[in-house]
Amino acid sequence: MKLSDSATAQWRAMVEAHQAQSQRLRDPEWRPHRDFAPPSVDSFRADRGRADDTCIVDVLRGLLPPNGTFVDVGAGAGRFAIPLARSAATVFAIEPSETMRAALAADAAEAGITNVQLIPSQWEAITGVSGDLVLASHVVYSLLDIEPFVRRLDTAARAWAAVLAFEKPPLSWLSGFWPRVHDEVRLPAPHLPQVIDVVTQLGFGPPLVDLIEVEPFDLGPPEIAREKLRRRLYVAPNSPADRRLSTAMDELLENHGGVLVPRTDETVRVGLARWTPRHG
Repeated sequence: MKLSDSATAQWRAMVEAHQAQSQRLRDPEWRPHRDFAPPSVDSFRADRGRADDTCIVDVLRGLLPPNGTFVDVGAGAGRFAIPLARSAATVFAIEPSETMRAALAADAAEAGITNVQLIPSQWEAITGVSGDLVLASHVVYSLLDIEPFVRRLDTAARAWAAVLAFEKPPLSWLSGFWPRVHDEVRLPAPHLPQVIDVVTQLGFGPPLVDLIEVEPFDLGPPEIAREKLRRRLYVAPNSPADRRLSTAMDELLENHGGVLVPRTDETVRVGLARWTPRHG
């Protein structure tokens, strides 16, 4: 099958298989959180001193014209919106999560930043927002219908449209937990190679890609780490799967001064796939 016939179809098939596995293996008592829990919000804040964040911001700043407009789709708690606001005229921060928006607003106020406009909506529901640089950061993995999302990025961008995604399947550094907890290998969600294929299929690419190595991710203190892993593995407290999770944590995590990190030598990279807009 040709790329032009398969990229969006493969994307949908991967998302459907990934989500079906999650539903099939989750504990019956497991319930999704309505919004991000506070420990997770910190991973999406600005100015954390991470070298990978600095590298990504430097690349983005180089793409943004002086006094330009930056549209941050899935802005989170301001990881990129706040540092880019220091050199942009205007930042539109698109973020549906109330918890994330509250953290972004508080951090922007503390930093004296006043040129960030928060938009509490999904990207697919927004009209009339455009910018010189439009970025979708780590928000595409669960989208069933990727084509209109990417087309909207292209339409909204004046100089550059970009998607930031993991080079390997998201949360791949935690993949060892799935066979131990659920006795199955985790099926991959779409990630950077599929982003490149879709952008190319739609006539916007092949995109330019900047690969940036990511620092190791910590899961926090043991109880916070356990709760994060329960959410990501669809495990309810005190279930048989939760007991298997405890054993897996002992095997797969290391304690660094009270903070648990995955025991792995895997190199994790993100890719910034970017293109000049074609507008449909």
